[in-house]
Amino acid sequence: MGYDTHIMIGSVGSERREEIQDLDNPFDDGSGYPSKKDADGNVLYTGRMEHYFMSYVEMDLCKIYDSSLNLVHSKYQSDPFLGEDHFVYVYMKDGNTQFVEDSYGDNLIPAPFSEVLEAVKKDCKRDNYRRFQWLKGLMESMEDDSENLVCAFYGS
Repeated sequence: MGYDTHIMIGSVGSERREEIQDLDNPFDDGSGYPSKKDADGNVLYTGRMEHYFMSYVEMDLCKIYDSSLNLVHSKYQSDPFLGEDHFVYVYMKDGNTQFVEDSYGDNLIPAPFSEVLEAVKKDCKRDNYRRFQWLKGLMESMEDDSENLVCAFYGS
């Protein structure tokens, strides 16, 4: 990943079917797009399932290039543990805007907390980069709850 990378740590909640958005008719307030409907007024769906992601903490890692973290991110982007038709969405800080992909069109795919923490530990041994050190300390403080936590990466 050659662009600024952010990591969100949180949990995956309820799932729902992804609705097809009417991208030609945005809401007047600019907050998004309505769902497309068939002739009978029923919402149209894609074949994918969305999982709500509750973000507990977010950190800007800047550029992670050839780190172990980048390897974990790449692994789950190409083979997500939720399955190829599943991804997560999160509501951004305004509480209204649904965020499903990063600035480069990559979906938000979660990676297991324990695997990300192991990658962070490797990166800290290899490189004394301050953001890896901060992330390691943060994740180690969350380790007791790690069975319910996942990590999602996005580029900006």
